[in-house]
Amino acid sequence: SARKKVVVIGAGSFGTAMAYVASRNSDVVLYARDAEQVKAMNETRRNPKHLTDCELPTNVRATADVADAFEGDCDLVILALPAQRCPDWLREHGKHLRKNVSLCSTAKGLYLPTKQLMSAALKDALPEKSFRYAVLSGPSFAAQIALEHPTAVVVASALLADAVEVQFLLSTPRFRVYASQDVVGVELGGALKNVLAIGAGLIEGSGFGINTKAAYVTRAARELSVLCTAMGGNSDTVSGLSGIGDLVLSAFGELSRNRTCGVRLAHGETLEAILAATTVEGVPTAQVAHDYARRCNLDLPLFAAVHAILAGTCTCEQALQSLMTRPLGTERPLL
Repeated sequence: SARKKVVVIGAGSFGTAMAYVASRNSDVVLYARDAEQVKAMNETRRNPKHLTDCELPTNVRATADVADAFEGDCDLVILALPAQRCPDWLREHGKHLRKNVSLCSTAKGLYLPTKQLMSAALKDALPEKSFRYAVLSGPSFAAQIALEHPTAVVVASALLADAVEVQFLLSTPRFRVYASQDVVGVELGGALKNVLAIGAGLIEGSGFGINTKAAYVTRAARELSVLCTAMGGNSDTVSGLSGIGDLVLSAFGELSRNRTCGVRLAHGETLEAILAATTVEGVPTAQVAHDYARRCNLDLPLFAAVHAILAGTCTCEQALQSLMTRPLGTERPLL
């Protein structure tokens, strides 16, 4: 059979890692806006900006021309851009996608202007063209994917066959992909855990030990499950790789930008200074999570505490006092 072709949009850390993984089973075109970056990748087989130690296989070709990237047949498009850039990029360049192409988003965020799931925002961005949407999520730092550390993720699509197609294109002996039909659960788990990971960083930055962090992550996992289920996701999905798995990674992982943001806030840095240098998806997502919880009339004290600290309406000390002096009750509601 003919060699498969995968187009990866975005040559940041995760896009580079996805190009590396996809090259095992397919020829890959990696799109980046920066022509100098593209030239360097094609000449040196290294991305000069991200994952600089990762050698790109010879069947990965970089381009700064969108039309060139999509020339000929394409079996899969991986949209590996920051969440807030995805809809606008698709709106501008969607004309290059062939009808009914498989489009897999790796963004772990909600679209803030409309407070939508990424699946809804992308479909609204390209209403005149049909595509088969999938989302890939799970505990997966890009640097460790590129180092071939054994990694497991989940890909979800409304039709199981579409998820399985992506699964087989991307799975390797070191990158295991599970298939799911729960798009809502996978998207919400990947996005909402970012908010909770900031809280884990706040605990660490405040000098508390593993007792506190273990209690926090356990209760945070429950709140994540409650909110995802209320918004239409499956609780089993939240118990899996895209929910609990990604929460554990982001809450404890040294490479987690959300956890690091919490640590720096607890050390006294301003949110403005932190966000000036790096993207922290959990910061804007906190407001959306707060709105979701309010609309569903849910009492989610950890989400509320992180939101309040980020909004500047309470300090870490005040949030801790409020959480630890809440009315006592059973671990799980009896009704």
